[in-house]
This record gives sequence, C-alpha cells and structure tokens, in this order.
Amino acid sequence: MLIGELSKKTNLSKDTIRFYEKMGLITAGGQQAGSRIYKQYDATTVERLFLINKAKGLGFTLKEIKQLIDQWENDAIPPGEQIRIIECKLEEVAKKIQNLSEIKSYLAAKLRRLKQEADAVG
Repeated sequence: MLIGELSKKTNLSKDTIRFYEKMGLITAGGQQAGSRIYKQYDATTVERLFLINKAKGLGFTLKEIKQLIDQWENDAIPPGEQIRIIECKLEEVAKKIQNLSEIKSYLAAKLRRLKQEADAVG
C-alpha cells in the first residue's frame, strides 16, 4: 500500500510515517512508476505502527522503541531482561498515574473553592 492508505489505516500523518521510516522504526519497499519510485508498505508495517503507538502510550520513547524492536526481533534480549524492562516501565507508569491523581485532586479542590466563592458573591 502507498503512504496515503497507510496513513488512513493507522490514523498517523504522512509526515509521522516518514519520520518513523527515517528513524528506522519501519521500512518500505520501492515500486517504479515511470521515472518515480513510490514507497510500498505491507501489512506488517501497519502492525508495527500500532505497536509503536501502543509503546508510546506506555511511556516508551521512540529511541527505546527502536532499540527494543531491533533487539527483540533478533532475540538479543534474554527473557529476564525483557521482564526487567517491562517492570521498570510499569513503575514509571505508576508514578505518572500518581502524579496525575495528585493534579486531579488539586484541581478538583480548586474548582470547589472557586464555586463556593462565586456562590458567596452571587
């Protein structure tokens, strides 16, 4: 499939797809059409892009994702190390959840105070 179709299937912009390709997160084949060469992407690229988005959502950086994809595909990370990586990321996510919960509590309290002050004035 061409980049436009890939963009629609993954809800990613063409620029994002090109950036991921430049970083080596995905690859494309070439198809000659006259004097132009069009990049072709296969179904595994769609799966890879979904994986990248999930990993980003879990807090992995693109650099970490690239490293993990490369190493996992080459079976270069032993299972124990894979477990350690995931456990560390889970700890980071738990800390982010805690921070967001604290922000939510602060904002809710602030909103209550502002509403009380508005009711007292009104």
